[in-house]
Amino acid sequence: MIKKWNQFIREFVETDNYIDSKMQELKDLIDNVTNGQNIIYEWENKDDHQLIISFSTDELSIKYDFNIDDLYVVKTSDDDINFETNVSSIDEGLDMIEKDIQLILNIQERYISKKF
Repeated sequence: MIKKWNQFIREFVETDNYIDSKMQELKDLIDNVTNGQNIIYEWENKDDHQLIISFSTDELSIKYDFNIDDLYVVKTSDDDINFETNVSSIDEGLDMIEKDIQLILNIQERYISKKF
């Protein structure tokens, strides 16, 4: 049973479906907070080797280039490099991109605590 569970997790995490599902999740979040803004968000996953994310609003145009093989993220805004950094995992790179977009759009994820 444990072996099957570990195999399932490994297959799910190591496929491009994981990256694409994270990008779709971010798109859904963006779509829910547009408030009439014109926002364009699209991504291209190049065989789990390179992830390119384009994000544009009325005021700015941003591109994230995530080299998955080298675990290296570059953010450009209007053809100027804003930052470039190494990350320790795919998750860290995806989280960095997601948090940066949330910061730009002033999106705050909320956690609701239930008292018992």
